[in-house]
Amino acid sequence: MRIAGTGCCLLDILYPLIDFASPAFTACRSLRDGDGGLSPGRLVFDTDLGGFLGRPCGDAISDIAGAAGPGAENIGGPSIVALIHAAQMLEGKGASVSYHGPRGEDEAGSRLAGLLSRTPVALDSYIGVGGPCPATLVLSDPRWDSGRGERSFVNILGAAARYGPEMIGEGFFDADIAAFGGTALTPLLHEALPRLLSKARGRGALTLVNTVFDFHAERRDPSGPWPLGGLSHLELHRRQAGPGPMASYEFCELLIMDLEECLRLAGSRDLKAALGFLRGSGLGAFLVTRGAKSVIAWAGGPRFAALDTTELPVADRRSTMKGDTTGCGDNFAGGVIASLAEQLMAGRDGSLDLAEAGSWGIAAGAFTLGFLGGTWIESRPGEKRGLVEALRREPRAQAARP
Repeated sequence: MRIAGTGCCLLDILYPLIDFASPAFTACRSLRDGDGGLSPGRLVFDTDLGGFLGRPCGDAISDIAGAAGPGAENIGGPSIVALIHAAQMLEGKGASVSYHGPRGEDEAGSRLAGLLSRTPVALDSYIGVGGPCPATLVLSDPRWDSGRGERSFVNILGAAARYGPEMIGEGFFDADIAAFGGTALTPLLHEALPRLLSKARGRGALTLVNTVFDFHAERRDPSGPWPLGGLSHLELHRRQAGPGPMASYEFCELLIMDLEECLRLAGSRDLKAALGFLRGSGLGAFLVTRGAKSVIAWAGGPRFAALDTTELPVADRRSTMKGDTTGCGDNFAGGVIASLAEQLMAGRDGSLDLAEAGSWGIAAGAFTLGFLGGTWIESRPGEKRGLVEALRREPRAQAARP
């Protein structure tokens, strides 16, 4: 079983005790969608935040953080964090997991490479492309949303701005699972996503996309639907003509997103309408995470057992939350990937159980609340799987139709 992933891999610089109601944060808050200001749950680029404020981004972050400064650094990014979790869960089960992406060629890039070397992900295709290490400043307020916690992200593209589809080796497309994570933070890959998905799907890979807040699309059109990757002329015509399969979607067998990303991809503020859009988009299946609320699941593609739109319950773990919510969604995606890999190895292609995969994702996300940042570095192989299995066995309410 070969799993190959590409997309966002960066250094998370974590500020764990931010107050989103403080005067310093409020002074940096967005006034309207796409303007470059900070907003809980959303991402902006450092250059846009600096332009919004009319002063260096670093000065504003220093004001918001105060004397405490950053609390830690960790491996971050929707692609690599998901892949690391999947590799940890599949250790010793006959699966290989590889990351294909850009490495920053500076001191921060060396620190990140050192952290990555302590994980079971193969890094032969993690290549230097020039430029500084991609990074995200993660401002986390654990008291936000009645104690459920939330983050605001400031992204520094660095080397990720240089990594294009021509840098992905052919071996990527021969994987059994091809996972694209957070490609909106690797812009050249994101633009090419429709043809990359098509190529991987054509080679027989199970294609999976887990999204990230797309500030480029938000800035271009704050009220319109985000494209899933680049919009070809054919896809643009289809979108204008009304519902129906679109290139990025019809080659994607599973799309994982959070609620905000779901609504923005559909171009709707109504969840029911957004779910209807996704069911008619050409996708094989989708999962929508909603923080401490239930996960919404649907499957209709040929590789999945049919699943009507269903809510998968999530346990409220605020009382045991020791870290923050950073990386919960990325680890959720990794849990799903690992479960699907095991199902494929068990010969269940054509009847993949999305609810079962979702339950492993939910346990992975819950586990992530117990430490700071998104990546758990194991002290021994199999350590994390045992801990996540224990969470998955906890009693939980039955799944329900929304």
